[in-house]
Amino acid sequence: MRIQITLTPSESKRLIAWGVKALPSVQNAFRNHRIILAGGTTNAFLLEELLGEKMEKKSTYTLGLIKDGKTGTSVEEGRVHPVVITKGKPEDKAVHWKSFLPDLEVGDVFIKGGNAVDHTGLAAVLAGNNMGGTIGAAWGPIMQRGIKFIIPIGLEKLVPDVRDAVEFLAGHPVDEAIGDKVGLMPVPGAKVITEIGALETLYHVKAKCIAAGGIGGSEGAVVLAVDGEEDEVRNVLVDIISLKGEPQVY
Repeated sequence: MRIQITLTPSESKRLIAWGVKALPSVQNAFRNHRIILAGGTTNAFLLEELLGEKMEKKSTYTLGLIKDGKTGTSVEEGRVHPVVITKGKPEDKAVHWKSFLPDLEVGDVFIKGGNAVDHTGLAAVLAGNNMGGTIGAAWGPIMQRGIKFIIPIGLEKLVPDVRDAVEFLAGHPVDEAIGDKVGLMPVPGAKVITEIGALETLYHVKAKCIAAGGIGGSEGAVVLAVDGEEDEVRNVLVDIISLKGEPQVY
């Protein structure tokens, strides 16, 4: 059986959060190890799924964002700092997430949203901080120790070629910008989970993105075709219908 579904960016974020939560590595880390849930609006959805805490304004769970047609930062008032979860329990929010980096070990998971992904699965993150932001601090220790690194990212952020974009910007930062000036940090070695990965993790199906874009609140939407055994595909349809109407992120 084959179905066609359309997801707005918020609906995609919810689906991706379901998929990331279902990953065996995340389930294991949640029960037995540690998860660092870095900033990002998709990670705000994942935080809700992992801890059952409702977050009304998900833009508070990120520092950098793209809004009102420009790159910028979230409002400082009410901003929620990255949450660290150890054996299913959130750590004291007063303790900065970077404090846990020296103690990360195999079995732990680091999760960070991204701003660009290409057809090869290579993702990248924008950074306005001149020390590389979250990725600048975390990538070295995580890669050196073989810590599982997951990037939940919607197909609305699909770009032609991440490596080409990184090389284009390398050695010559922008001189002027509409919004904040940023750099592009590639993240090789990370496991990227898009809507397709989420569907294939949650169900025994295959999925392809067949179109993207829209108007009237569906800007950034993606259209997917999903194929599999009838019972499994019908489960997909029921669950996708249940998340339709997910509020826009502000």
